[in-house]
Amino acid sequence: MNEDKALLFDNVKELYRQLTELGYTTIIACGSEERIDLFDGTCIPDSVDVNSLPDAIKSFVELIEGEIQFFPCDMYLLSTDSLQSILNQQPGIPVDHNGREQYTLARTHSGWTPAAHPTLRDLFASFSRNDMSEHGIELTNFNLPEQLHALNKSNQ
Repeated sequence: MNEDKALLFDNVKELYRQLTELGYTTIIACGSEERIDLFDGTCIPDSVDVNSLPDAIKSFVELIEGEIQFFPCDMYLLSTDSLQSILNQQPGIPVDHNGREQYTLARTHSGWTPAAHPTLRDLFASFSRNDMSEHGIELTNFNLPEQLHALNKSNQ
């Protein structure tokens, strides 16, 4: 991406603000210890044994009790309505308008114990799927520079 997705558009700060205003305990998985000061709010850095996103999710679940609703830092199109719909979902994996499973928007079950070193697909294999196709492109992750360029161009 050539840029830090977590710092673009103040998206993490805005999501943190929205969730906090709604009364949710919000914790930011900030990556390395050096990144804590980049974010407002409570941050948890990755432990030394985290080498992948599934490892980070597993580590986070081991630290936090109860259900967890994940939000990625790169869903720049997420509206308040879509945010509320995600918060209202049952534990499971949202499925977007293209039929893609959005693992980084998962809601975990209370007491869930993830397997060690799986892929994202394997990590969430037993979870139900939640149809969220009505939210269209709002559930889009931005993973390619071309996507970011198109978003920047549409915001001009």
